[in-house]
Amino acid sequence: MLSLPSALGKRDQDGAEGGRSVAVDLVRVIGVVAIVAGHTWDQRHFAQAGIYTWHVPVFFVLTGYLWKSGRSNRLELARRSQTLLVPYVSWLVLVTVIWFGFRAAVGDPFDSHTLQRLLLGGNWISRPYSAFWFVTCLFAAAVLLRWLDSVHRFLPWFTAGVGLAWCIGDRYPLAMVPESFGVALPALFFLLIGTLLRRFRETIDRPVLVGLVLLVPAWWLGWSGALDTLNMKGANLGTPVLSALMAGAISCGLLLVVEGGEHLIPAWGRRLVFVVAACALPIILTHTLSLAITERLGLPSSKVTFLIAYFVPLAVALVLRLTPARRVLF
Repeated sequence: MLSLPSALGKRDQDGAEGGRSVAVDLVRVIGVVAIVAGHTWDQRHFAQAGIYTWHVPVFFVLTGYLWKSGRSNRLELARRSQTLLVPYVSWLVLVTVIWFGFRAAVGDPFDSHTLQRLLLGGNWISRPYSAFWFVTCLFAAAVLLRWLDSVHRFLPWFTAGVGLAWCIGDRYPLAMVPESFGVALPALFFLLIGTLLRRFRETIDRPVLVGLVLLVPAWWLGWSGALDTLNMKGANLGTPVLSALMAGAISCGLLLVVEGGEHLIPAWGRRLVFVVAACALPIILTHTLSLAITERLGLPSSKVTFLIAYFVPLAVALVLRLTPARRVLF
Protein backbone atom coordinates (compact mmCIF):
# COMPACT_ATOMS: atom_id res chain seq x y z
CA MET A 1 0.00 0.00 0.00
CA LEU A 2 2.88 2.37 0.72
CA SER A 3 4.99 1.33 -2.25
CA LEU A 4 4.99 4.88 -3.56
CA PRO A 5 7.28 6.18 -6.31
CA SER A 6 10.51 7.54 -4.89
CA ALA A 7 10.73 10.45 -7.30
CA LEU A 8 8.24 13.10 -8.33
CA GLY A 9 7.94 11.70 -11.82
CA LYS A 10 7.41 13.97 -14.81
CA ARG A 11 6.48 16.90 -12.60
CA ASP A 12 10.11 17.09 -11.46
CA GLN A 13 11.24 18.17 -14.90
CA ASP A 14 9.48 21.51 -14.67
CA GLY A 15 8.70 21.91 -10.99
CA ALA A 16 11.72 20.82 -9.05
CA GLU A 17 15.23 21.91 -8.32
CA GLY A 18 17.73 19.50 -6.86
CA GLY A 19 15.01 16.92 -6.27
CA ARG A 20 12.66 19.43 -4.57
CA SER A 21 9.20 20.23 -5.88
CA VAL A 22 8.40 23.93 -6.08
CA ALA A 23 4.70 23.07 -5.72
CA VAL A 24 5.23 21.16 -2.49
CA ASP A 25 7.46 23.92 -1.13
CA LEU A 26 4.93 26.58 -2.09
CA VAL A 27 2.22 24.70 -0.21
CA ARG A 28 4.60 24.62 2.76
CA VAL A 29 5.01 28.39 2.52
CA ILE A 30 1.25 28.90 2.31
CA GLY A 31 0.76 26.58 5.27
CA VAL A 32 3.28 28.47 7.41
CA VAL A 33 1.63 31.82 6.59
CA ALA A 34 -1.71 30.28 7.58
CA ILE A 35 -0.28 29.02 10.88
CA VAL A 36 1.12 32.44 11.77
CA ALA A 37 -2.16 34.12 10.79
CA GLY A 38 -4.15 31.58 12.75
CA HIS A 39 -2.15 32.18 15.92
CA THR A 40 -2.29 35.95 15.44
CA TRP A 41 -6.06 36.10 15.08
CA ASP A 42 -7.00 32.79 16.70
CA GLN A 43 -10.34 34.06 18.03
CA ARG A 44 -11.55 35.56 14.76
CA HIS A 45 -14.08 33.76 12.58
CA PHE A 46 -11.91 33.82 9.48
CA ALA A 47 -9.11 32.11 11.40
CA GLN A 48 -11.24 29.46 13.08
CA ALA A 49 -13.48 28.68 10.10
CA GLY A 50 -11.13 29.44 7.24
CA ILE A 51 -7.67 28.47 8.49
CA TYR A 52 -7.92 26.02 11.39
CA THR A 53 -9.82 23.65 9.10
CA TRP A 54 -6.62 22.74 7.23
CA HIS A 55 -3.46 24.64 8.22
CA VAL A 56 -1.94 21.86 10.37
CA PRO A 57 -3.32 18.75 8.61
CA VAL A 58 -1.77 19.93 5.34
CA PHE A 59 1.74 19.32 6.71
CA PHE A 60 0.88 15.75 7.64
CA VAL A 61 -0.65 15.23 4.19
CA LEU A 62 2.55 16.55 2.60
CA THR A 63 4.60 14.11 4.67
CA GLY A 64 2.48 11.25 3.36
CA TYR A 65 2.65 12.60 -0.17
CA LEU A 66 6.45 12.52 -0.06
CA TRP A 67 6.62 9.15 1.68
CA LYS A 68 9.43 6.88 0.50
CA SER A 69 9.01 3.13 0.46
CA GLY A 70 11.70 0.65 1.40
CA ARG A 71 13.18 2.57 4.31
CA SER A 72 13.89 0.43 7.38
CA ASN A 73 12.43 1.21 10.78
CA ARG A 74 15.88 2.03 12.10
CA LEU A 75 16.64 4.42 9.23
CA GLU A 76 13.25 6.10 9.62
CA LEU A 77 13.94 6.67 13.29
CA ALA A 78 17.41 8.04 12.56
CA ARG A 79 16.27 10.35 9.75
CA ARG A 80 13.28 11.73 11.63
CA SER A 81 15.41 12.24 14.74
CA GLN A 82 17.94 14.22 12.73
CA THR A 83 15.44 16.34 10.82
CA LEU A 84 12.83 16.86 13.56
CA LEU A 85 14.05 16.10 17.08
CA VAL A 86 17.44 17.81 16.80
CA PRO A 87 15.92 21.14 15.60
CA TYR A 88 13.14 20.71 18.18
CA VAL A 89 15.56 20.53 21.10
CA SER A 90 17.78 23.28 19.66
CA TRP A 91 14.93 25.73 19.22
CA LEU A 92 13.41 24.75 22.57
CA VAL A 93 16.63 25.85 24.29
CA LEU A 94 16.93 29.06 22.25
CA VAL A 95 13.31 30.10 22.74
CA THR A 96 13.53 29.37 26.46
CA VAL A 97 16.67 31.51 26.87
CA ILE A 98 15.15 34.40 24.90
CA TRP A 99 11.74 34.23 26.60
CA PHE A 100 13.00 33.97 30.15
CA GLY A 101 15.59 36.65 29.44
CA PHE A 102 12.86 38.94 28.10
CA ARG A 103 10.64 38.28 31.12
CA ALA A 104 13.51 39.13 33.44
CA ALA A 105 14.22 42.33 31.49
CA VAL A 106 10.62 43.58 31.83
CA GLY A 107 10.46 42.65 35.50
CA ASP A 108 8.16 39.60 35.31
CA PRO A 109 8.53 36.95 38.02
CA PHE A 110 10.37 33.71 37.25
CA ASP A 111 7.93 31.24 35.69
CA SER A 112 8.99 27.92 37.22
CA HIS A 113 5.66 26.30 36.28
CA THR A 114 6.32 26.60 32.54
CA LEU A 115 9.92 25.52 32.96
CA GLN A 116 8.87 22.37 34.79
CA ARG A 117 6.54 21.39 31.95
CA LEU A 118 9.04 21.77 29.13
CA LEU A 119 9.97 18.10 29.14
CA LEU A 120 6.29 17.15 28.81
CA GLY A 121 5.89 19.29 25.68
CA GLY A 122 2.82 18.87 23.53
CA ASN A 123 -0.41 20.17 25.02
CA TRP A 124 1.30 20.82 28.35
CA ILE A 125 3.06 23.96 27.14
CA SER A 126 1.59 27.07 25.54
CA ARG A 127 3.03 30.38 24.37
CA PRO A 128 5.78 30.88 23.48
CA TYR A 129 5.90 27.13 22.75
CA SER A 130 2.46 26.82 21.13
CA ALA A 131 3.64 25.10 17.95
CA PHE A 132 6.33 22.80 19.36
CA TRP A 133 3.83 19.95 19.73
CA PHE A 134 3.62 19.70 15.95
CA VAL A 135 7.23 18.57 15.57
CA THR A 136 7.13 15.74 18.10
CA CYS A 137 3.71 14.64 16.88
CA LEU A 138 4.95 14.49 13.27
CA PHE A 139 8.01 12.55 14.42
CA ALA A 140 5.90 10.00 16.28
CA ALA A 141 3.38 9.67 13.43
CA ALA A 142 6.07 9.08 10.78
CA VAL A 143 7.98 6.52 12.86
CA LEU A 144 4.73 4.80 13.81
CA LEU A 145 3.57 4.65 10.21
CA ARG A 146 6.83 3.05 9.12
CA TRP A 147 6.67 0.42 11.85
CA LEU A 148 2.97 -0.38 11.42
CA ASP A 149 3.31 -0.76 7.67
CA SER A 150 6.22 -3.15 8.14
CA VAL A 151 3.94 -5.36 10.24
CA HIS A 152 0.89 -5.31 7.95
CA ARG A 153 -0.24 -3.04 5.14
CA PHE A 154 -3.68 -2.41 6.69
CA LEU A 155 -2.46 -1.85 10.23
CA PRO A 156 -1.79 1.91 9.73
CA TRP A 157 -5.39 2.42 8.60
CA PHE A 158 -6.73 0.44 11.55
CA THR A 159 -4.60 2.45 13.96
CA ALA A 160 -5.67 5.73 12.37
CA GLY A 161 -9.28 4.61 12.76
CA VAL A 162 -8.68 3.89 16.44
CA GLY A 163 -7.18 7.36 16.80
CA LEU A 164 -10.18 9.03 15.16
CA ALA A 165 -12.60 7.01 17.30
CA TRP A 166 -10.64 7.91 20.45
CA CYS A 167 -10.95 11.60 19.61
CA ILE A 168 -14.70 11.17 19.26
CA GLY A 169 -15.02 9.33 22.56
CA ASP A 170 -12.71 11.04 25.04
CA ARG A 171 -9.98 13.10 23.43
CA TYR A 172 -8.56 14.61 26.62
CA PRO A 173 -6.36 11.64 27.68
CA LEU A 174 -5.03 11.41 24.11
CA ALA A 175 -4.22 15.12 24.01
CA MET A 176 -2.37 15.01 27.33
CA VAL A 177 0.10 12.28 26.38
CA PRO A 178 3.54 13.97 26.66
CA GLU A 179 5.05 15.44 23.49
CA SER A 180 1.70 14.95 21.68
CA PHE A 181 2.63 11.34 20.96
CA GLY A 182 -1.02 10.44 21.56
CA VAL A 183 -2.19 12.81 18.82
CA ALA A 184 0.06 10.86 16.43
CA LEU A 185 -2.67 8.19 16.26
CA PRO A 186 -5.31 10.36 14.53
CA ALA A 187 -2.53 12.22 12.69
CA LEU A 188 -1.80 8.95 10.90
CA PHE A 189 -5.03 9.49 8.99
CA PHE A 190 -3.65 12.60 7.28
CA LEU A 191 -0.35 10.92 6.43
CA LEU A 192 -2.30 8.10 4.82
CA ILE A 193 -4.43 10.57 2.85
CA GLY A 194 -1.18 11.95 1.46
CA THR A 195 0.05 8.49 0.47
CA LEU A 196 -3.23 7.85 -1.34
CA LEU A 197 -2.95 11.08 -3.29
CA ARG A 198 0.58 10.19 -4.30
CA ARG A 199 -0.47 6.69 -5.32
CA PHE A 200 -3.12 7.97 -7.73
CA ARG A 201 -1.46 11.26 -8.70
CA GLU A 202 -0.38 10.12 -12.17
CA THR A 203 -3.99 9.31 -13.06
CA ILE A 204 -5.06 12.94 -12.47
CA ASP A 205 -4.67 14.70 -15.82
CA ARG A 206 -6.36 17.95 -14.80
CA PRO A 207 -4.98 18.72 -11.35
CA VAL A 208 -6.33 22.26 -11.16
CA LEU A 209 -9.89 21.19 -11.87
CA VAL A 210 -9.75 18.18 -9.56
CA GLY A 211 -8.05 20.29 -6.92
CA LEU A 212 -10.75 22.95 -7.04
CA VAL A 213 -13.46 20.30 -6.84
CA LEU A 214 -11.84 19.03 -3.65
CA LEU A 215 -10.78 22.38 -2.21
CA VAL A 216 -13.68 24.78 -2.68
CA PRO A 217 -16.65 22.73 -1.37
CA ALA A 218 -14.62 21.34 1.52
CA TRP A 219 -13.35 24.77 2.54
CA TRP A 220 -16.88 26.17 2.31
CA LEU A 221 -18.19 23.49 4.67
CA GLY A 222 -15.82 24.82 7.31
CA TRP A 223 -16.33 28.50 6.52
CA SER A 224 -20.11 28.22 6.63
CA GLY A 225 -20.06 26.38 9.94
CA ALA A 226 -21.60 23.23 8.51
CA LEU A 227 -18.60 21.32 9.88
CA ASP A 228 -16.65 22.16 13.01
CA THR A 229 -13.06 23.33 12.85
CA LEU A 230 -10.07 21.29 14.05
CA ASN A 231 -7.59 21.81 16.85
CA MET A 232 -5.18 18.90 16.49
CA LYS A 233 -3.05 19.95 19.44
CA GLY A 234 -5.99 19.27 21.72
CA ALA A 235 -6.98 16.14 19.75
CA ASN A 236 -10.12 18.00 18.70
CA LEU A 237 -10.96 16.83 15.18
CA GLY A 238 -14.23 18.73 14.97
CA THR A 239 -17.30 17.02 13.56
CA PRO A 240 -16.61 13.28 13.90
CA VAL A 241 -14.85 11.90 10.80
CA LEU A 242 -16.35 14.57 8.50
CA SER A 243 -14.07 17.40 9.64
CA ALA A 244 -11.03 15.13 9.17
CA LEU A 245 -12.21 14.33 5.64
CA MET A 246 -12.76 18.05 5.05
CA ALA A 247 -9.20 18.82 6.15
CA GLY A 248 -7.83 16.07 3.93
CA ALA A 249 -9.82 17.31 0.93
CA ILE A 250 -8.67 20.91 1.41
CA SER A 251 -5.04 19.83 1.76
CA CYS A 252 -5.10 17.57 -1.30
CA GLY A 253 -7.02 20.13 -3.32
CA LEU A 254 -4.57 22.90 -2.47
CA LEU A 255 -1.61 20.74 -3.46
CA LEU A 256 -3.20 19.75 -6.78
CA VAL A 257 -4.10 23.35 -7.65
CA VAL A 258 -0.56 24.52 -6.93
CA GLU A 259 0.96 21.63 -8.87
CA GLY A 260 -1.29 22.43 -11.82
CA GLY A 261 -0.17 26.04 -11.85
CA GLU A 262 3.49 25.68 -10.89
CA HIS A 263 4.58 26.14 -14.52
CA LEU A 264 3.43 29.76 -14.23
CA ILE A 265 6.00 30.52 -11.52
CA PRO A 266 9.05 32.30 -12.98
CA ALA A 267 12.58 31.15 -12.21
CA TRP A 268 13.18 33.90 -9.64
CA GLY A 269 9.90 32.98 -7.95
CA ARG A 270 10.95 29.35 -7.70
CA ARG A 271 14.24 30.28 -6.08
CA LEU A 272 12.40 32.48 -3.60
CA VAL A 273 9.95 29.69 -2.76
CA PHE A 274 12.78 27.21 -2.14
CA VAL A 275 14.61 29.62 0.18
CA VAL A 276 11.51 30.60 2.19
CA ALA A 277 10.29 27.00 2.43
CA ALA A 278 13.66 25.98 3.87
CA CYS A 279 12.91 28.33 6.77
CA ALA A 280 9.52 26.78 7.49
CA LEU A 281 10.47 24.91 10.66
CA PRO A 282 12.21 27.86 12.38
CA ILE A 283 9.24 30.11 11.58
CA ILE A 284 6.77 27.57 12.94
CA LEU A 285 8.73 27.14 16.15
CA THR A 286 9.50 30.81 16.85
CA HIS A 287 6.56 32.88 15.56
CA THR A 288 4.63 32.41 18.81
CA LEU A 289 7.66 33.75 20.69
CA SER A 290 7.26 36.96 18.68
CA LEU A 291 3.53 36.99 19.44
CA ALA A 292 4.16 36.38 23.15
CA ILE A 293 6.60 39.30 23.27
CA THR A 294 4.34 41.72 21.38
CA GLU A 295 1.41 40.66 23.58
CA ARG A 296 3.43 41.28 26.74
CA LEU A 297 4.38 44.72 25.38
CA GLY A 298 0.69 45.54 25.02
CA LEU A 299 0.36 45.33 21.25
CA PRO A 300 -3.07 43.97 20.21
CA SER A 301 -3.37 41.36 17.47
CA SER A 302 -3.16 43.22 14.19
CA LYS A 303 -1.54 43.22 10.79
CA VAL A 304 1.55 44.69 12.44
CA THR A 305 1.92 41.85 14.93
CA PHE A 306 1.29 39.35 12.14
CA LEU A 307 4.07 40.87 10.04
CA ILE A 308 6.41 40.85 13.04
CA ALA A 309 5.55 37.23 13.84
CA TYR A 310 6.26 36.12 10.28
CA PHE A 311 9.10 38.27 9.02
CA VAL A 312 11.25 38.49 12.16
CA PRO A 313 11.57 34.67 12.42
CA LEU A 314 12.09 34.51 8.65
CA ALA A 315 14.89 37.07 8.79
CA VAL A 316 16.54 35.29 11.71
CA ALA A 317 16.28 31.96 9.90
CA LEU A 318 17.79 33.39 6.71
CA VAL A 319 20.80 34.60 8.68
CA LEU A 320 21.19 31.37 10.63
CA ARG A 321 21.16 29.35 7.41
CA LEU A 322 24.51 30.98 6.58
CA THR A 323 26.10 29.82 9.82
CA PRO A 324 27.24 26.41 11.15
CA ALA A 325 24.20 26.51 13.46
CA ARG A 326 22.08 25.42 10.48
CA ARG A 327 23.17 21.84 11.17
CA VAL A 328 21.08 21.70 14.33
CA LEU A 329 18.42 24.33 13.64
CA PHE A 330 17.11 23.24 10.23
